[in-house]
Amino acid sequence: MKFIPICAALFIHAACVAADNPKPNILFILADDLGWNGLSCCGNKFVTTPNLDRLASEGMRFTQAYADSQCSPSRAAFFSGQYGARTGLFKVLNEKEPPKAFLRPPEECKGLTPQTATLASTLRSAGYATGISGKWHIADNSTVGALLKRDGGKYLDRYGFDFGGPAGGQKENKEDKAAKAITDDIIGFIEQNKDRPWFAYVAHFIPHAPLAAPEELIKKYEALGYKRSPTPGGKFTDRPTADYLAMLEHMDAQAGRLLDLLDKLHLADNTVVVFAGDNGGLSRVFDNSPLREGKGSPYEGGIRVPFIVRWPGKVKPGTTNDVPVHFVDLYPTFAAIAGAKPPEGHIFDGQSLLPLLLQKGPFERQALYWHMPTYTTNYGRTPCSVIRKGDWKLIHWFGDYLDTAGFTPDDKPYGKLVVGPRTELYNLRDDPGEKKDLAASQPAKTAELLADLQAWWKTTGAKFPEKNPDYDAASWWKGTEGDAEGGSKNSSH
Repeated sequence: MKFIPICAALFIHAACVAADNPKPNILFILADDLGWNGLSCCGNKFVTTPNLDRLASEGMRFTQAYADSQCSPSRAAFFSGQYGARTGLFKVLNEKEPPKAFLRPPEECKGLTPQTATLASTLRSAGYATGISGKWHIADNSTVGALLKRDGGKYLDRYGFDFGGPAGGQKENKEDKAAKAITDDIIGFIEQNKDRPWFAYVAHFIPHAPLAAPEELIKKYEALGYKRSPTPGGKFTDRPTADYLAMLEHMDAQAGRLLDLLDKLHLADNTVVVFAGDNGGLSRVFDNSPLREGKGSPYEGGIRVPFIVRWPGKVKPGTTNDVPVHFVDLYPTFAAIAGAKPPEGHIFDGQSLLPLLLQKGPFERQALYWHMPTYTTNYGRTPCSVIRKGDWKLIHWFGDYLDTAGFTPDDKPYGKLVVGPRTELYNLRDDPGEKKDLAASQPAKTAELLADLQAWWKTTGAKFPEKNPDYDAASWWKGTEGDAEGGSKNSSH
């Protein structure tokens, strides 16, 4: 195992009534492209996920948890506690934009700096050993293992990590996209730091396409009557496929290895375990119903994710919580658990979830926001911005939108382009599938949320798309042809 030396000095941390001594360990397991209903405890009837179901039965499951609609913005929100509108990281790193689209997206941030992505540094300054293995994707578009030698071995250290796991990426571990190797790395990290508080980040590449799982698991699901996908990227007409379901079972087994380790080392009672997905499920390989659409989309299927927290003695077992929460809340929550002090002047768009987890004290928030000023033609999205306030959700399309009626996620582009701005309004309590647009019938509520969204743009310094002088109605979407993952050839979302 390869360690990166600690450079940050320790300082006296802020008091936190919820964090007793010894300080709780924090284990964060992040799945890649797992939809809100991907686990059996969340409604998946095609596969069982006993280890993650156990986590839910022993902790709290959030039913309205949100990320961004794609990988990089969600991970950036996690590491910074800030929305992409503020950081400028509002799209997948290196993802190409259609050069002849109706709008020209604004220039995006090419990667979060250590001065912005301060989560691990904050925890390390509070006395935590910090470790990561797997997917990075907030800067330099690389896996953790590929970054270990960069800048003389100091690259991950600058972001606050003592340990970076050497597990290779999906190219080096084609059978299971490094799921076992990543877990091995974190097991070693925990074993070496079992006598001090630690933060471990398990950043999986699964169940993201291309589909890959141990052969014996794929054959198990073929024997149950499911088809093996004819293409590594999966096909809408064949979902759910044997290899996709095998990936879910394999991911669950790796989570089980980590939970078993905590029991073996007698660390479970003093460890906060958090499991989440980084964006909505990929519609091409799994059905997010009753939620609308999937990964890449501003509709619920694209941004609602599984989110489970276990904290023995603190979080009541077997509870569910329907309060809307977001990835921007993770950093302030982890800092509060650790009694850690973020850098002076660091702005949080999120807030600590401790009142919800402990079921003590008020938790008040006006709204949640998303800023997506770019195109993802493979997922049916044009530039837009979103606000959720109470049960109400408004989507504002800046200059065009894709009508996906009659199309499937296998189609490129995914939908028919309609030129012109559009504002949609939904009541998620009555219509979680976002089938009935109420913008015309609720003009006062539409105006209220749009005004709130406009005020938020000013607060965060959001950037906007502009009309593209090179727009070509006949070929607007071309130039973004993707690989099996459904993205640009230069990205690995």
